[in-house]
Amino acid sequence: MTAVGRVTWNGLQMGPGSQYAISDLPDLDDLPDVRAYDVDRTGAHGTWTGPDYVGARTITMGITLRGTDAADLGRLTAALQRAMQPSPTPLQLQFTDRQLMVWAKVRRRRIPYDATSLQRVAVAQVQFYAADPRVYSLSEHQGGPVAAYAPASGRSYSRTYPWVYGTGGTGGTVTCVNAGGSETYPVLRIDGPCVRPSVQLSETGAVLQLNNTLLPGEFVLINTGSRAVLAGGATPRRDWVIPGSDWPVMQPGSNTFIYRSDPYGDGSIPTYLTVTWRDATL
Repeated sequence: MTAVGRVTWNGLQMGPGSQYAISDLPDLDDLPDVRAYDVDRTGAHGTWTGPDYVGARTITMGITLRGTDAADLGRLTAALQRAMQPSPTPLQLQFTDRQLMVWAKVRRRRIPYDATSLQRVAVAQVQFYAADPRVYSLSEHQGGPVAAYAPASGRSYSRTYPWVYGTGGTGGTVTCVNAGGSETYPVLRIDGPCVRPSVQLSETGAVLQLNNTLLPGEFVLINTGSRAVLAGGATPRRDWVIPGSDWPVMQPGSNTFIYRSDPYGDGSIPTYLTVTWRDATL
């Protein structure tokens, strides 16, 4: 069990050093409810056990608003109300002192009001819903950029003595470490020029290949979590993914990515892969 410390949501700073004290919060080390796929054994004791998956993470936070007077409490209440709004997409719920975060939405907000007396302190409750139950590192890590793998050039002919052999393949690999205890989904950036680029994760054998050409100065972002392929970081181009490709998912520990591409033009302009990820733990 670790002290809650400072919490940040949608620009609102809470915890020590603010007028929003965290009075109650489940610990991030708790495991959300497990969704088990077990089947009873017919005519026998026990079950046939299947895979276990974790459901969504629900975080209910108690927040004590400490105003200097009734008017200040009203200001704090209004600021809390503005920050704790429903959102179309998850936002970062940051636990600053622990350097951790979850992607969440506000699903419930309760701010009691007592009209019979002027108060300067109130206790609110807010419920956050994290469809992705993983707890991520607050900081993003980056591997690369690394140039595409250059294959061996082969032996030169006609054969003479001494024989002249080609050089070995070079480049194309970048090692990334997921320091968490669960798999995490990296974001891949490929900078052109390149033709039919592919990214392989050595540890799992997953290979993701695109059937496209990027010109000099062009790039594509690949989010392996949402499986979005965005040309220039904005235009959806999922149709570039070659059927049968696997999406590389980083496992706990060391992960080695291999980047390959057919040459563009005379191959004199290099193409690069950059991997970005957060450590993740359930």
